[in-house]
Amino acid sequence: MTVDGNTDETHKNFPRRVLIIDDDLLLRAVLRQFFESHGSVFVDEAGNGRDAQTLIEGASNPYDLTTLDLSMPDVDGFEFLNYLKQRNVEMRILIISSLPATVIKMAETLADFNTLAAIGHLKKPVSASALNAILKGQTWTADNKLETLQQANA
Repeated sequence: MTVDGNTDETHKNFPRRVLIIDDDLLLRAVLRQFFESHGSVFVDEAGNGRDAQTLIEGASNPYDLTTLDLSMPDVDGFEFLNYLKQRNVEMRILIISSLPATVIKMAETLADFNTLAAIGHLKKPVSASALNAILKGQTWTADNKLETLQQANA
């Protein structure tokens, strides 16, 4: 994925707090650069679901968006989604994976439940334009309530 620093009007409400979960160190670095260059104030990274759980439990404020790989060592994306559901964590999820489309769709369905909202999925390798297209379809506010999320996605 290539990243440009173009912060236009469409990103004035870009997600402020982002959690990137992927075992690919290079992809995490590129995603971090993308989000930071588009106005995200706080970006955390985890190499697997277990590390992400630790970050969520220690966070003083909730994340606006989590990018989630499905295939990771230790705790994979499906296990992580179950963890979030069991704890009623409010979160928007963007799935980024190289798994087959049917598997990604199953994860998206699992993520779009109660306090979670799946905003879409991207196949690896990720393009900045595809990521932009998904993100600009969202409304990002300082008070990130799930009811507003679900109405915007309906």
